[in-house]
Amino acid sequence: MKGLANVAALCDVDRERGKETARQFGVQVAYESLQDLLEAERPDVVDICTPPKTHAALALIALKGGAHVLIEKPMAVSKEECDTIIAAAREANRKVCVAHSDLFYPAFMKAREWAEQGKIGEFKGMRIFLSTPTDYITSNPAHWAHRLPGGVIGETGPHVVYLTLAFIKTISDVRIHAQKLFPEFPWSPFEDYRLDLIGENAVSSATLTYATKHWGAQVDIWGSEGLLKVDLESQTLVHYRRSRLTQAVIAASALSEAAQIVKGILAIGTGALTRRFENTHALLIRRFLEGLRNGADPPVTAQDGREAVRVMNLIVEQLQEMAV
Repeated sequence: MKGLANVAALCDVDRERGKETARQFGVQVAYESLQDLLEAERPDVVDICTPPKTHAALALIALKGGAHVLIEKPMAVSKEECDTIIAAAREANRKVCVAHSDLFYPAFMKAREWAEQGKIGEFKGMRIFLSTPTDYITSNPAHWAHRLPGGVIGETGPHVVYLTLAFIKTISDVRIHAQKLFPEFPWSPFEDYRLDLIGENAVSSATLTYATKHWGAQVDIWGSEGLLKVDLESQTLVHYRRSRLTQAVIAASALSEAAQIVKGILAIGTGALTRRFENTHALLIRRFLEGLRNGADPPVTAQDGREAVRVMNLIVEQLQEMAV
């Protein structure tokens, strides 16, 4: 990231793919071994972008090699693996950040800010909808996500969990309904999931579908005095209020919602045209690097990552029981 860090090297166990990626992005050198990279380059930060089952082992190597670590979600495949990473980071006096990237969509960050300011009154619950096109993962038997605990939900489910944890700090129970829709894809256990993530005073209900051709990512957050509707893809945030079902109130509400959507789309378009728009990963990485310079905590801590993995483990355990 210009001004904060330079990409010194990359590592891939596939030598030719590593070299090609290095050429594509103008990186000077590619290694097959993370240990070799650490010894030769002495990087300040290592970004682990590999499948989840490798996260813990690579994080331990990087931490012992003296680097801070950024780990793509999920942090690891079990809370026990997360604990080994946390212990290694403490021993090495290094920091770990987990790439819960959807937290850094501007519309979602603004929704959190408004909720914390009391603009919707007392927080009462939330709903999340994610649609991942069938051809993106589900119909491809060779996709690595099918080898995750729980299958494809192991890839996209963590987004639902950490978005929920932004508002419901402790999830004590999960309830799941899952349905098999495509018998022609026997490697996929289910394609329609309904999850209730239950906290002490609120519930997050989530729908994850892999049965359409379309993308979708929406979050509804409601309180005693209003409702926030976030579209993570169009980057629109709507403050929805209909205290009465009169024609005048409904009309005013609809006009206000339309105006808020247009305003949000124009803001994103202007940001893109002026090159001021920063994608979620770039924003997260920048905040992590700035925190390393200033001695601040990572924007997503290892403990945050562990909690998301703990909840995903609860989900996977129930799904495995259902699949028997």
